[in-house]
Amino acid sequence: MLPRAGVRRIVTDGSRAIGVVLDDGRELRARRIISSAGACETVRLYRESTADHPPAVSGQLTFIESISVLDTQPSVLGHPETIVFFNDSPKFHWRKPDGFADLRSGVICSPNNFQYPGAGLDEGVIRITALANYDRWDALNEDEYLRGKTEWYEAMTASAARFMPDFRKHVVEQDMFTPKTIRRFTGHDNGAVYGAPSKRGDGTTDLENLFLCGTDQGFVGIIGTIISGIQVANRHALQA
Repeated sequence: MLPRAGVRRIVTDGSRAIGVVLDDGRELRARRIISSAGACETVRLYRESTADHPPAVSGQLTFIESISVLDTQPSVLGHPETIVFFNDSPKFHWRKPDGFADLRSGVICSPNNFQYPGAGLDEGVIRITALANYDRWDALNEDEYLRGKTEWYEAMTASAARFMPDFRKHVVEQDMFTPKTIRRFTGHDNGAVYGAPSKRGDGTTDLENLFLCGTDQGFVGIIGTIISGIQVANRHALQA
């Protein structure tokens, strides 16, 4: 195990991957490699785009998400639900928004309200998620970015307050991530959460022993991503 060891490139020999070079220059050899970097991102690690190999299409769907810590439980405010999906338009717009975010729809999550042993949280928590535009956020300088996070936190909590009891007077701490946060910690193009639009259900690539797992293999969400890794490892590594 080498946690926090970034991969600089995948080393190939003909039609096979033979190892990886880490960011610190160390090289690791492997009989099989499973990548969760994403389809486009993985290909770039071993091959430059050419006329014969045009770049694959990267995913575009990404989010902003806020976390509000409250001085009381959401249920005390009259909000017993664990999750609420809202949409205020006749048609749900499941697409990259033109602006920084699309607050016509979103997801409100209250983990305090899950009912299972050990689920209780001392502090109230409200998490709100909305579709966002990576390019808009990426074009901001540092000062603009910080102001943008504050402004959009206020806007998205106001939007959510239309569909739940207004919790804003009870907020004691707040935080927020943007598509740039996702890009920083995952390396995924555009901060894409659901991967590339074209999925590779069997996890294979054009290298015979290099495989994909995660959202670009086909599953989405946290549970889907975990299942993807298990499925690809079982199919292409453990059985081999």
